[in-house]
Amino acid sequence: MEVININRNQFEEMVHSGKTVLVEFSAPWCVYCRRLAPSLESVAEEYKDTLVFTAVNIDDEPELAETEAIEVVPTLLIYHSGQTLGSIVAPESRAQLVAFIEETLQHRTQEVNNAQHIYDMIVVGGGPGGYTAALYAARAGMDTVVLEKLSAGGQMALTEQIDNYPGFEDGIDGFSLGEKMKRGTERFGVETKLTEVLSLELSGSVKKAVTSEGAMYAKSIVLATGAGPRELGVDGEQALIGKGVHYCAACDGMFYRNKTVVIAGGGNTAAADALILSRICKKVIVVHRSGTLKATKIYHEPLMKTENVEFLWDSKIIALLHNEKLTGIQIRNVKTGEESTLACDGVFVSVGRKPSTELMKDQIEIDPAGYIIADESTRTNIPGVFAVGDVRTKALRQVVTAVADGATAVHYAEEYLAGEM
Repeated sequence: MEVININRNQFEEMVHSGKTVLVEFSAPWCVYCRRLAPSLESVAEEYKDTLVFTAVNIDDEPELAETEAIEVVPTLLIYHSGQTLGSIVAPESRAQLVAFIEETLQHRTQEVNNAQHIYDMIVVGGGPGGYTAALYAARAGMDTVVLEKLSAGGQMALTEQIDNYPGFEDGIDGFSLGEKMKRGTERFGVETKLTEVLSLELSGSVKKAVTSEGAMYAKSIVLATGAGPRELGVDGEQALIGKGVHYCAACDGMFYRNKTVVIAGGGNTAAADALILSRICKKVIVVHRSGTLKATKIYHEPLMKTENVEFLWDSKIIALLHNEKLTGIQIRNVKTGEESTLACDGVFVSVGRKPSTELMKDQIEIDPAGYIIADESTRTNIPGVFAVGDVRTKALRQVVTAVADGATAVHYAEEYLAGEM
């Protein structure tokens, strides 16, 4: 089948025609474009019943190339109903071109299949709040799916020991608890899809979640996206992640066996991290802005009795010293203004959390700290959308309060779906 050369007007007509269209952006001076042409024509014949194959000369249509962000030729894009389904730059073989087409069409098929099914509830996030909502929803007869980008448990899965969740007399690690919560929902038919949510459309009676596996739809959505670690906000922090800067002692502490590390923070997470690291590291230095720990009292005595834990009170980190890796920190006393340097092998940042609200911040009411505004009913300003766990405004962010949110959200979701709201 021949590849059709098109101009801008024909391009607009083609990509909005409802057909699936492959467009090659090329140029007559491009040697690789000429090399690709025989394979492209061959593949066009093979897929003539599935795709319309077209080509745009970027020399003739420079504005179109700029609009479509074409920086290298040949660039091939596949469109459907005005949406870009996939792209590839300079495929190196016919096999690679075919693989690109097959993968893109498979995602399109998955999206069509998903579009034919509307769930009663989509839960975005597989932490304790999300899985409790899924459990209660499924037991209430609601068709429910959980979308989780990595694994069950969310941030809870990174916690080495949880002693304040009822029912586990010896405590339990967060990963195991997350897996138990997931398996509990599976008994009642909940499916967990390990996929990343790319965007959300929350208005209207049918909500949409666009994922890396395609679009999914539901009558209600529970936002259980949680909160991630807050950064120090000093120069070079991003570049040093994994090279001396870390945010999870349970994950990365073993890299610092018999070394000196700094904990930045004084809350519960910082205190727990200090205890974890004290069993691994030669020395642990806690740098805290205040003159006493903000952590609950249960942490105070064990920390004070641990010989290799030291405290720098009324201090904050103002710079990270490094070559290729971290070599130390510069600190400032917040009361006197005095500055000093401290050699260390690693810094573990435990200065609080930041809510994961990027997906919905332009659609939903959010407070100045970035948390979704939702009271104890978990209802947001959008009907049929509920926020649970660490992502919403609340006084206490713990596993047990996230679980309570999940149950509450389903109570009000049932009312919403029954038309009682």
